[in-house]
Amino acid sequence: MNKTLEEVVSIEFNRQIGIDTCLMGFRSTSLASLAKPGQFLMIHLGRETKDPLLRRPFSIHGIKDKNKLMILYRIIGKGTSLLSTFKEGDPISVIGPLGNGFNLPRPNERTLFVAGGMGIAPLFFLTQVLNEVQKHKFKMFLGFPTSQEVVLLDQLKDLNVDLSLTTEDGSLGIKGLVTDLLDQYLGQRLTKRPVIYACGPTPMLKKIAQKSFTFNLKCYVSLEGSMACGLGICQGCAVKAANSKDKPYYYVCQDGPVFPAEMIDWEVM
Repeated sequence: MNKTLEEVVSIEFNRQIGIDTCLMGFRSTSLASLAKPGQFLMIHLGRETKDPLLRRPFSIHGIKDKNKLMILYRIIGKGTSLLSTFKEGDPISVIGPLGNGFNLPRPNERTLFVAGGMGIAPLFFLTQVLNEVQKHKFKMFLGFPTSQEVVLLDQLKDLNVDLSLTTEDGSLGIKGLVTDLLDQYLGQRLTKRPVIYACGPTPMLKKIAQKSFTFNLKCYVSLEGSMACGLGICQGCAVKAANSKDKPYYYVCQDGPVFPAEMIDWEVM
């Protein structure tokens, strides 16, 4: 079982980097030493905050200076709206790191990252870690609805990423869906079969999983779930398991959030 800590930490920065998108960082040597790409944190906004009452899950976006954890989030509700008002020195309560992270590729395996919108958060951390041990470029397909929502392009290029960008309205990069790029890429005659790492909206992940089955590729997906506890107690993040009589459902917080694609029953997702 992964070691989990609860800490009250002080925010070091919390800034807007795009339309309704913020990047927050806080220092914790203990949490940073345990965190793996794909894991998440459950965050509460402090003792004085009763609304929202429950903690919220946030993917670990990366680690800076070896002891500073970063969280990338979109302002989509009351909790994240309130979080976006927090400033340097404000305390938050953090539980983590939680869940299972990504299985890292073997040195001879070629990696392919596919991120939709805020799905870039855990994949950025994975890219950060791999960049320290592998010297070749990483292929990434990144998709957003519009150019106003695009973030982190320069930071990804600094991590040795060969980046292809799509926007649904064509306002930046290639017009279309990020899965269109995957279709084109897999349609080529590839010298090396890639291992796919994907995070984003469920319909996107379903398409990617089905493609990986068609081409017999290893594929890892990072799922989102409605979590109130992050520990498997509330059972709010259940997903249907594929071909498993012993365990008909998995819990995203406890069994995931990263799964090999073949473990999930995508027909009911």
